[in-house]
Amino acid sequence: MQLEFSGATSDRQVRYLVRPTADPLAQDAPNVVFNLTRSPKRISSIYVYDKRGTELFERQCSTPEYYLRRVESKLLNAYAGDIVGLCGFSPIVELGAGTAEKTRILIAEYAKRGERCDYFPIDVDAETLSDSVQRLASAIPILFVNCLGATYQEGLRALPPCPRARLFMFLGSSLGNMEWPEIDELLSQLFDNGAPGDYLLLGADLDKDPAIIDRAYNDSAGYGPRSTLNMLDHLNHRYGGNFVTDNFRYRSKYDSRMKKNEVHIESLVDQTVTLATLGFTVSFGAAELIDAEVMWKFDPDELGAVLDGAGFSMIRRWIEPVYRYGLFLLRHK
Repeated sequence: MQLEFSGATSDRQVRYLVRPTADPLAQDAPNVVFNLTRSPKRISSIYVYDKRGTELFERQCSTPEYYLRRVESKLLNAYAGDIVGLCGFSPIVELGAGTAEKTRILIAEYAKRGERCDYFPIDVDAETLSDSVQRLASAIPILFVNCLGATYQEGLRALPPCPRARLFMFLGSSLGNMEWPEIDELLSQLFDNGAPGDYLLLGADLDKDPAIIDRAYNDSAGYGPRSTLNMLDHLNHRYGGNFVTDNFRYRSKYDSRMKKNEVHIESLVDQTVTLATLGFTVSFGAAELIDAEVMWKFDPDELGAVLDGAGFSMIRRWIEPVYRYGLFLLRHK
């Protein structure tokens, strides 16, 4: 895809299809109220990722217990050449780009071969997105970035037409952070906004020894708990809330029968919280659990069948044998 850019050299490399000044959660208030009035109550995991939440998550990723990023990076380093060999120098569309540290591995493969890389990162944390792509573009002259500071759905809809096959990427086992209806909906949106011949590179964590999973989400430094509890501060800042974080605690446990790690926020006391700008008040009982995050740990064959049913055929999969984490390369039928 050839794009026209204007301005200084750095400006030519980075532009915004959805400006980061446009708040991607501006219309989400009704969902917040709905989720806090259902039973059990819920806070969408999207509220983890303001700037502070992203910083805490990045620190969690660097802990010895949190294997997911380390192992996924290992796979990307080992197979980036194979991925580019199979997909060619396709424009990259990444959902949940974050700091793009792992994506840099693949982009570096383009640079090593002297090929231009057109990159379309989609992320709700527009501040982190902006900082990340500026650093990437400064380091990699062949990189041209088209930022979408938006939710996945909005970002996919805002993508311009492309005459070539694109490589959609969804790394970090982020697919596993959704409930199954949300997974089905996202795969449907990927299919509808893609085209036959497009590629999908998916990172997915797999079922394994529960002790490994429990340690990953209960790291000794406490970054995982603090990242999740930051959701309450995010709601406070965004909606004029008065959540007192010390009145809540983090709970995480893996259910090997369901292949599902569930993260809850537990209310430690009977309490009432107001989100002033929404004119909304909600009560929590002592020991009441709020659904916060979910992490599915997939069976690779079952995941392949789900993806095939959503319209994506398997090309190749690479599975790290010790921690059982997989990269799956698929093609839009």
